[in-house]
Amino acid sequence: MAKNNLKQLDFMNQQIEQNAKQVLGDQLLERDQITELSKLSKDNLDDLLYWANEIRKANFGNTIKMCSIVPGRLGGCSQDCAFCAQSLHYDTAVDKTPKMLSDEQIMAAAKEAKQKGVPNFGIVYSGKKVDGDELDRLIALTERIKSELGMGVCMSLGVVSEENMQRLADAGVARFNHNLETSERHFPEVVTTHKYADRVRTIKAGLKAGMGVCAGGIFGIGETETDRIDMALELRRLGVDMVPMNFLHPIDGTPLGKAEKLPPREILQIVALYRFILPKTHLKVAGGRALNLRDLQAWIFQAGCTAILTGNYLTTAGRAVEKDLQMLKDLGLETV
Repeated sequence: MAKNNLKQLDFMNQQIEQNAKQVLGDQLLERDQITELSKLSKDNLDDLLYWANEIRKANFGNTIKMCSIVPGRLGGCSQDCAFCAQSLHYDTAVDKTPKMLSDEQIMAAAKEAKQKGVPNFGIVYSGKKVDGDELDRLIALTERIKSELGMGVCMSLGVVSEENMQRLADAGVARFNHNLETSERHFPEVVTTHKYADRVRTIKAGLKAGMGVCAGGIFGIGETETDRIDMALELRRLGVDMVPMNFLHPIDGTPLGKAEKLPPREILQIVALYRFILPKTHLKVAGGRALNLRDLQAWIFQAGCTAILTGNYLTTAGRAVEKDLQMLKDLGLETV
């Protein structure tokens, strides 16, 4: 019996290796292969991580992107995303009166990030959209941050039209963030105040404007393995160049406030599977990293991660930039 089990284990390892070599040979995996790989990897996580790391190194070397964010507008969101503390629909600790940061507060946050060694800076707004005078202000801020600090500027402003997306691109916004959050099937279970198609249109507008597009989702929100694969394949179809991977930080008062946190090894398996599916796309481990991975945070790079969000998030504490920089140095990784 033991020999038979060993043979079966050896067969499964070979299957993961074959998938990896296919990806390393610039051939994308098909859905049936991905589904089988997801099943096999549960009992062979070490193999999956080994090959995910090889795929990462082949396509990105040892460079890791780092960015920090600031909430340009916090709270008072009209949308009902089931995980979000900023929603007006839920009774959470976040003040529901929208708080706007001034130009100088945003510039101060950008300067702090620059001084700590973070090369990219994102401005994130709560709410469904930003336009008019507020968009004009953000365009002027982008130009200031680029000219005075020389940082890459990213924006997350909700739904944006093609015309306004082009204005942002022309002003020098390097990257626009707009997550799918989950699969199209599962989306209505998480958000009802806007449609999945609205998000897809915004992502396409960013791509059309020539910006890098940061689009991913959040895991641990009741999705199935099929939902996770569906989202990855949709992101691959859209052609985004960075996928933020957030892991639920349950917030009291939200519908997902009592959800169980994902185990660290399952998180690593998700990241590694996405590396197989999206071999040349940056994978950014973002929200929920410190809370959910705990002592296994450094393993995300072995799983294929090529970017991290550092510092505090929007309504939850993250990890100190200094600790992340030391972690990368200890691993022999370079920041870009």
